[in-house]
Amino acid sequence: MRVSLLAAALVLAACAGARADPPHGGALAASYPEGPLYQSGALYFAEMGADRIRVYADGQARTFFAQPGCGPTAIAPYGAGFLVLCHVGARVVAIDANGALRRSWSADDRNVRLRDPNDASADGHGGVYFSDPGLFSRNTRPHGRVMHLSADGVLRSVAGPLWYPNGVFMDRANRQLYVSEHLRGRVLRYDIGADGELGPARVHIDLARIARPERYATPYAETGPDGLEIGPNGDLFVAIYGEGRVLRFSPEGALVGMFETPTRYLTNIAFDAAGGAVTTGSFDNLTPPFPGEVRFHEPAEMIGAR
Repeated sequence: MRVSLLAAALVLAACAGARADPPHGGALAASYPEGPLYQSGALYFAEMGADRIRVYADGQARTFFAQPGCGPTAIAPYGAGFLVLCHVGARVVAIDANGALRRSWSADDRNVRLRDPNDASADGHGGVYFSDPGLFSRNTRPHGRVMHLSADGVLRSVAGPLWYPNGVFMDRANRQLYVSEHLRGRVLRYDIGADGELGPARVHIDLARIARPERYATPYAETGPDGLEIGPNGDLFVAIYGEGRVLRFSPEGALVGMFETPTRYLTNIAFDAAGGAVTTGSFDNLTPPFPGEVRFHEPAEMIGAR
């Protein structure tokens, strides 16, 4: 995820010299963390259970944005600032580079209301793609959507209905959008047109075909792919919610490795400029304040995840 040149200048000015080095012990405690984003050497992440976005740099974490009832799950570069996805509040909000509120959206251009925006990825042209999944239950029919918010503020539905679209990541080099269709247990890939529209969905990964050892004695019914990101070497890393595991796939979609994390309800992964990564997840997804952690992983661990 790369911010526009103007946004980069603003953030660099605010965070000059900032570094998101791992804390002692390798993890930060957080309340249902999601949506990690490295930006100009700092790490931003959402805390759904605490209604806030935090930023970690130079060994310190501070609140960057807070809004009661928001329940954020993602932050992405948007214009000269950021877009925050309010999962609980059923809206998306634009904030400036200092975290001040600028504008919000609760419905698309056809006045269809948002349900629970989840994950986001900047489109490289000042806009953002994000998922709006709907009810998180296998006792539903597919009704989720992929949305696009343009740089000039037009919010459109560009894909759906999907069965709980969750993680979203744009591969800018190849103009493709990856979407985790969580409850179908698969990762979809879309070609992106010149106007930002998505082509037909193609199944890139089907987890039903991926053999992996059972980790927990009690199955979790809603296990599936959550956040995802392409690493520095071109492989796709997919967080598996309910397994506490990251699966690593080649560009062709073949499984080439995996690693486990302490949090069963793993939500996302993001890479820093040096090839290290952070994962976000919760130990408990039922009981507030949903204790979890933001865990730092060294580049060697990412290279060795085979």
